[in-house]
Amino acid sequence: MKRNAISIFLILFSIIVVSGQQDTLIFKYRRLAVEYQQQIKMAEADLAGAESMVDAAKSDRLPKLDFFGNYNYMGVPLQLAPDSDGNPGEQLNNFYSLDLAITQPIITGGYLKNTKNAAMSQAEVMRSFVNLNEQEVMLNSDAFYWNAVTKKELNNLLIKYRDAIGEFLKVIQDRVDEEVVGMNELYQAKVRYNDAEYKVIKTEKEFMISIMKLNRMIGLPVKTALNIADSLLIVDWETEESNLADKAMQQRPEINMHVNKISMNQFTEKITASKYNPQFGIGVGGNWGAPSPGLSSNPAFNYNLQAKLAIPIFYWGKKKEEIFAIRQVTEVSKLEMEKTKDMITLEVESSYYDLQETQGQLDFSVSSLDNATKNVDVMLDRYHEGLSSVLEVLDAQLYWQKTYLNYIQAKYQLNIAFSNHQRAMGELSVSQ
Repeated sequence: MKRNAISIFLILFSIIVVSGQQDTLIFKYRRLAVEYQQQIKMAEADLAGAESMVDAAKSDRLPKLDFFGNYNYMGVPLQLAPDSDGNPGEQLNNFYSLDLAITQPIITGGYLKNTKNAAMSQAEVMRSFVNLNEQEVMLNSDAFYWNAVTKKELNNLLIKYRDAIGEFLKVIQDRVDEEVVGMNELYQAKVRYNDAEYKVIKTEKEFMISIMKLNRMIGLPVKTALNIADSLLIVDWETEESNLADKAMQQRPEINMHVNKISMNQFTEKITASKYNPQFGIGVGGNWGAPSPGLSSNPAFNYNLQAKLAIPIFYWGKKKEEIFAIRQVTEVSKLEMEKTKDMITLEVESSYYDLQETQGQLDFSVSSLDNATKNVDVMLDRYHEGLSSVLEVLDAQLYWQKTYLNYIQAKYQLNIAFSNHQRAMGELSVSQ
């Protein structure tokens, strides 16, 4: 009997506390999720489009080559004047030409420069948007992974709890066979064993569902067998509390997005104003058609040189009103950035506080687990000495199982809190 008691004690202690580490598999599943998720692919497509617009804006500075043609038929012909001999002039019904022209803008009032700068700011906004989506996907991936590992560890715990009751059943069976105790003690233990077996079946189902959810997150068939940790590790998260919010401001993609939105709006103001600034351009071209240079109906080639200057004078206050309207968009962007800074500060401070408090919960659960384990050992010894009832032993085992469950939940909450804090700091990454 003493050997059986020792066996039970070893089963209860077969799960050890591991701390000061980080599960490296989390980076693998972050990477797979980032590579798969459609929202990131859509953001990357938007970024590619914004980068193309930068190239398009640059091309506006280069000479443009155009080919065009036209044809007109005049129902009432154009009658040319008589020649010097008094012969009637030719009647022209058909007007047509094929033209080839090269034009080069020289002065655009700042339109070309600011269009390029606005496109570059837009590309930076989209680049930050990709980063923002990656952070969100990695955080969701962490949640799915930690949930799967928690379900697996819970299932392992309940298996060990069930097996511990099973070992205790053997002890009771021996005492029943020796007619030391009655059958009622055996039935009491069997009821607890059956309840533990039911919970094992339940957690196995929950574990498989959590694996399916993780597979969906990373883009694998839902029934794919995944390699995940057997138990949650206690992450070593200790960090300096000072200047956390300032550091987050430098790293969070939302801040960079707002900075570039403000910049883009300011360039848009200048683009709008450029329409009311002097414009100057030159060009050269050639055409073939009729009437020809001598006003003949026979087609011929001609060329042209052009210089165009436009100086806007008076538009009834339209420039002022348009610029004012766009400037208000800029002011809204600035207010949105201030609001985002407040939100980030709150997220950083609250996530750090959550880490501290969750660590305290975990430390308490470790101490409680140690006491519960020792209590099981004492109750087993007392049972063999006839000083404790079978229910007291079973209750001690049940309290141990509940205490260990609290320990697992505290580890889960700590890992989730750490991921949330990394997200608040803008530090989630697919690599260590």
